[in-house]
Parts: sequence; C-alpha cells; structure tokens
Amino acid sequence: MFLSQRKGFLRQSAIRQALGLLAVFALISTVTWAATYFLVMREIYRMVDARLAAQMTATIETLESNSTLPSPGIGQSIAVMIDSQIRYGSLPFDIDVKARPDGFFERHAGSPFAPDYRHLLQTTDHGRIIISENVERQDELLDVLLAGLQVALLGSLIAALLTGLLIGRRNQLRLDAISDGLAEVARGNLGARINLPDQQDDLSLLANRIDITSQRLERTIEQIRVQSSNIAHDLRTPLARLRALIETQYIALTEKNDVVSPNAIEAALEQIDRIVGTFDALLRISRIESGTRREAFADLDLAKVIQSVEETFGPVVEDAGNKLSVSVSEPAQISGDRDLLLQLFANLLQNALRYGPEGQTITLAILGNEVSVSDQGPGIPVAEQEKVLEPLYQLHDSRQGEGFGLGLSLVRAISELHGAVLTLSEGPDQKGLKVTLSFPDTSEFQP
Repeated sequence: MFLSQRKGFLRQSAIRQALGLLAVFALISTVTWAATYFLVMREIYRMVDARLAAQMTATIETLESNSTLPSPGIGQSIAVMIDSQIRYGSLPFDIDVKARPDGFFERHAGSPFAPDYRHLLQTTDHGRIIISENVERQDELLDVLLAGLQVALLGSLIAALLTGLLIGRRNQLRLDAISDGLAEVARGNLGARINLPDQQDDLSLLANRIDITSQRLERTIEQIRVQSSNIAHDLRTPLARLRALIETQYIALTEKNDVVSPNAIEAALEQIDRIVGTFDALLRISRIESGTRREAFADLDLAKVIQSVEETFGPVVEDAGNKLSVSVSEPAQISGDRDLLLQLFANLLQNALRYGPEGQTITLAILGNEVSVSDQGPGIPVAEQEKVLEPLYQLHDSRQGEGFGLGLSLVRAISELHGAVLTLSEGPDQKGLKVTLSFPDTSEFQP
C-alpha cells in the first residue's frame, strides 16, 4: 500500500518537476560552495606564502650584510642550517631538510588533512634557510568555513525540498482539479466548471479557457436541443397537414373513386415547399457560420450597398402600403460579401413588413460604420431579444405565423461572419424594433 502510494506520488508531474529542480539546485549549490571553499583556501595559503617569501627576502638581506636575523612574525620561525644543523635561529621541531628541494612544503601533525606548519626552504651561500609559520589557525578557519558551508548547503537543500514539494503539491492539486473537471465534462456533465482561483498564471489561464470552452459547448448543445425541439415543432404542423391531405385524397381515390383534386396536390406541394424551405434556411445558416464565404470578401462602400437595397426593395415596401426612409451620413468602407449583406437587409425588411402595421415608415440609416433598420411594429421584449436570434425561435404570439423563425438567425450569422456587432433595441419613440449593425473598419478587419 505504501509503495503504491509512493509510486503514485512520484508519478505526479508537478512533484517530479519539483524534485528535478531540486536536483539541479543541489548540484549547482554544491559546485558553487565547493568552489568558494577552495578559492578561500587558496587565498589564505597565498597570503601565508607571501609572508614567508617576504621574510625569506629580509633574512637573506641581513645575512649578506652580516646583520642580526630579523625578528620572526607571529607564529613564524627562522633558521639557517648548514649540514642539517641549525647554525642561526631556531625551529620548534626537528626536521630533516637535507634531501628536501627548495620551495614551499607543509609539515603535517597526525592527520594529513590538517597541516600544522607551512615552510619555505631556500639554499643560499650562507646555508639553507628555512622559514616556518604555524597555520593551525588558518586550518581551523577553513574547518569552520567548511562546516558552515555544509550546514548552509544542507539547510538550503531541506528548505528547497520542502518549498519545492509544497509548490509542486499545490500545483498538482490544481492540475488534479483541471483533470477532474475535464473528466466530468467527458462524462457528459457539461455544467461542470473547474473554477480555479484567478492567480494570473498559466494554470489559471488554462482552467479559465477550459471553463469558457465547456460553457460554449454547453450552450451549443442546449441550442442544438432547442433547435431540434423547434424543428420538430415547426415540421409537425406541415407534416400533419400533408399527411391529412394525402390521407383524404387516398381515401377518396380508393373508396369513392374520386379524382384527385389539383387544389389538394397544390396544397400538398405548399407544405412540402415549407419543409424544404426550413431545411434550406438551416443549411444556409450552417454554411455561413462555417466561414468559407469570408474568402470572397472585398472592399465595399456601405452607401452603395444600401443604395442597392433601396432600389431593390423600395418598390416592394411601397407595394405593401408602407414607406422606406433612407438616410446616409459619412458611410464607411467595409470588407464583406455584397450578396450576403443584401440578404441580411432583405431579411430585416421582410421582418419589418411581416410584423409592422400597414402604413408604417421603415427607416434604413447609415452613420459611419453603423447601419440600422427600424420599424413601427410591436417590437420584441428585452427578455426575448437574445432568444429570437436562435434558429427556429419565434415569439409565442407569432408562433403560428408564416415565418420559419430563421430570419434573425440568418442576420446574426451574416453579421458575425463580417465581424459586425448586432444589437436589438426599441425603435423610435419606444415603438417597434431597431436592429443595429456596427461593422469594423476595413483597416481593423482581418479576413
């Protein structure tokens, strides 16, 4: 049980990263502190050697001038030896220098790692001169330094280990929360959210993006469910009518030998056309939302687009007993698909004609990069304005109308394809509906 838990603990990526960083830190710290120790040791012995060399120079000068030997420094001894016998000065120990070459050397007492004296030996015309200095204090200082470095290294490693494990465990818990959230989504719980505290780091950013993706996925699935329900609802009536017509004519033909009425066939075809029209509209929206039409975008003058709309649909509005008012002010250049934009404004005008009263004034206005269409109909409640943009959604009081509930959905799909912001609001004098589209400037839009 313990071994399996330990293996599971070590398999956690955050813990393994923490241990890996700890190993790198330990290696760097060991190398750095070892280098520090040897640099300090070299500097200490360099200073000892400098004192011995200076004392050797002073001794040689006094011997050449037949003067008294200079006074030894603290912890130093001076001796002039001839035939291995001390002729001048003294040493605190016996040493055989007969076979030893000139230069620096150390005399160890007991342990080879604890030199007690450092010596400088030089052969002159006056004999062999040996300068010695007790380096026990320097060795003790190096021992203290080494012990301090070892304690500091061990303390740093323990602190780094605890800190690394703490941070690693904390990050692992956050990774586990992300994994659990994804597992919930994979099990079909699209409402599950990770909800990591926002700490402005990569894991929080990742969790937030996953939550946003899950939210969009949940909304998409809900829209599919609603659309499926709406499709079933919208197709049930024409299919029921179609079945009733066919069943009536079938009974008349088989049981009464009546001739099939052309009016019945025409009515059946109308119901079929209604069904086909619904699917065609859904397919158009799907193709537009795929973004493939963006490749055909070109620079367009909004004023010319609206002029085409006025020329094409102005007579239609007038024939319906209404008036189309067009105003243009500082029209902007946009990037877009002219045919799709004409379809967009055609849908808005068709909605205004369908739901507005006879004799109303429909206003089509341009102000810079904004285009608005206003009518004087019943309008749309604020609570329903977002819903009517969904495919096949219709207000309850207009549910039995002739529309498919796809007009505004198509408008939204085309506006999103063009990067335009679509907003619904009350019309002039708080009457009717005003649909506003804010297009990006050509310089800002990237197809």
